[in-house]
Amino acid sequence: MRSRAARLTLTLLAVVAIGAAAYFAWTTRIRARVAVENAAAFEAARASALRDAFELRAAQQAYVAAGQTEAFWFERVAATADALRSGLNTLTSAAQAPAAGVALEEAGAALQDFEQSDRRIRRYASTGQKLLASDIIFSDGFEASSRIISALDRAGDATARAVATVSREAERQQIMTAAGAAALAIFVMLLLTPVAVAAPATPVTPAETARVDSAGLDLRPSSRAAKPPADSPVEVANAPVPAPQPPPPTTEIQSVAAVCADLARLSDTENLPVILAKTAAMLDASGLVLWVVHPDGEELVPIAAYGYPASVLSRMGTLRTDAENATAAAFRTGLLQTVSAGSGVYGAIAAPLVSPSGSRGVMAAEVRHGGENQSARLAAASIVAAQLGMIIGPPATQSEDRSTAAL
Repeated sequence: MRSRAARLTLTLLAVVAIGAAAYFAWTTRIRARVAVENAAAFEAARASALRDAFELRAAQQAYVAAGQTEAFWFERVAATADALRSGLNTLTSAAQAPAAGVALEEAGAALQDFEQSDRRIRRYASTGQKLLASDIIFSDGFEASSRIISALDRAGDATARAVATVSREAERQQIMTAAGAAALAIFVMLLLTPVAVAAPATPVTPAETARVDSAGLDLRPSSRAAKPPADSPVEVANAPVPAPQPPPPTTEIQSVAAVCADLARLSDTENLPVILAKTAAMLDASGLVLWVVHPDGEELVPIAAYGYPASVLSRMGTLRTDAENATAAAFRTGLLQTVSAGSGVYGAIAAPLVSPSGSRGVMAAEVRHGGENQSARLAAASIVAAQLGMIIGPPATQSEDRSTAAL
């Protein structure tokens, strides 16, 4: 982005957004801290109310204890009940969870029941009916005080759960806010980063091809042949070296498309020679051989050829995949290999037949007019070889005719 106004606008928006995110995270943290502080105050008030509830139970039981003055304990119970009622009112107003409020209301109702039964107990205790007073103290009075204590415990648990939920939610919001601000900052930085204009790429890069000047395609027939020909691919074909001709025009994309379309429609080997002829014409190749790796992975087997006598393919031997030549190198590396033309010898291109499982073979072609140095020829060979790699199957067995391939 080169517009100065746009860059300034984006920068300002990023600063505002990050500031807003920081403010939101800060306020969220403050709310969580306030909730924790309120919960601590609530817990302190609840502990005081629990002490009052236990003291209320003990003071009422002292009505019937031997040697105790009833008037003293009557006043002590009344004062403790008033303190407990005040504490329950405070807790109810400070409750942060609905469940805590419900529990505190139950505690208030239990305190009223306690006071009602306490009035009956006082009448019996004042008239000397200790047995009846004891019966009510240890039944109704004890049950009412137990309900108060249980309700206070439930209120404390509900408040603790509510505060934990608030803290977790605050932490989650802070993390999401920080992540959103970071993502926005990175996005703006990417938009503001200058982008260098890359140089146009050539059709074939040095990393995609390798030139082999010391080894040819190794189109020699096997030593098992009745009359092994010379090492040169041209001598194998017994074809005379043609006179130099003017360079042909660059490979047209229509020719490549036509060959690929024919390969896509190929269902058996009957039409393979026609396609190889079109490929050779497209590459300006005098000869072309398809090599497919043997199932043992150690040898390449010639399965089809164009531009050579029919007897050449049947007499042509296998080629080890670790051999020092362009064909084996193309199979091993999965990269297109080239061989420079020499005196009386054509140049060559070896394109691997690639597939999702790796190299399946090699398409080797002897090209004229310096085709091994023309990027268009190399690109066309790579495209056709890739198409062949998807449809060519394993080679036939040694006992079968290897002039055709399994599709």
